[in-house]
Amino acid sequence: MVRNHARKTDARRGTQSGEGSHRRTVKQHVPKPRVLTGLTALDELLGGGLRPGRLTVVAARTAMGKSMLALTMARNCAFRQARPAQVASLEMSNEGLLERTLAAETGVLTEKMRRRTLDPSNFDLLRAFAADADSKMLLSFGGDGTTPAVAEIERQCATVVGRHGHLDLLVVDYLGLMDGALQQRASGDRQKEVASVVADLQQLATRLKAAVVIVEQLTEAPELRDDHRPRLSDLCHGEALLSHAEAVILLHRPAYYDPQHSTGRYERSPDPELYPEVLFPRYGLPEPAVQRAELLVPHNRHGRTGSVEVGVELARARFFDLVSEPVR
Repeated sequence: MVRNHARKTDARRGTQSGEGSHRRTVKQHVPKPRVLTGLTALDELLGGGLRPGRLTVVAARTAMGKSMLALTMARNCAFRQARPAQVASLEMSNEGLLERTLAAETGVLTEKMRRRTLDPSNFDLLRAFAADADSKMLLSFGGDGTTPAVAEIERQCATVVGRHGHLDLLVVDYLGLMDGALQQRASGDRQKEVASVVADLQQLATRLKAAVVIVEQLTEAPELRDDHRPRLSDLCHGEALLSHAEAVILLHRPAYYDPQHSTGRYERSPDPELYPEVLFPRYGLPEPAVQRAELLVPHNRHGRTGSVEVGVELARARFFDLVSEPVR
């Protein structure tokens, strides 16, 4: 009887505090807000951004800018939304990722950083941003060009969670370089190994309640088409990815295929700040520093499919909305 009275008293206390069992259950299952990509039209197409606990695939041909696009999402998460993000790059060094981040956030050209031709005002901008970013530690880099398994990436994420209490975005760049479980590697079946990696990343996303972006390559099929536009069927490991992916984003930059940038003799630099005069005369130029890109979403498990146009500035390693900052 005493125990029954105690239970009733506890129940009344819970009701009075507004934390009854039903409310506690609901509170525990309130989903995290979606992670914004920093590209307004893309967020709208995805239904509000990247979904926590789910996988999103960013795929394109080699040198198209897929790593830059994924880093744009991580930068927006950390610096605009003040939410922790981790980039596990198996292809780029941490120094390379930092260089791209500094260029995109400060506007200092990557070419100047590579050639060490920075003026005092550039140094001031870089130092100020670096000091602020280091104090908050919301964007972390890991991997440094190595080829880890999911367990190593999970350890990197655990460090971020230990620092901030949670992780909101994980970028894995890129899937084709990852190692699977030992037993899968021993079998020699790469398809099974990749499927195992994708399943492990989905479990990690679920445990962390974090949005996970997987960067992936496309086959050479777009090169053989007249319009070069990528398709869902071009995914290198499509079967493994589509069984788990919330959405697939395919990146297409038409200027990448424009032959005028690789042919013709140039006597003078069209822009000495981007292309130093010491390199001229020469045949061929790099791609335009500012151009248009198309983001195609052919797979969206809980939303619309379609495509959006965005701007990309290669010289400052960033993607941006065309509405707020039109290409000149």
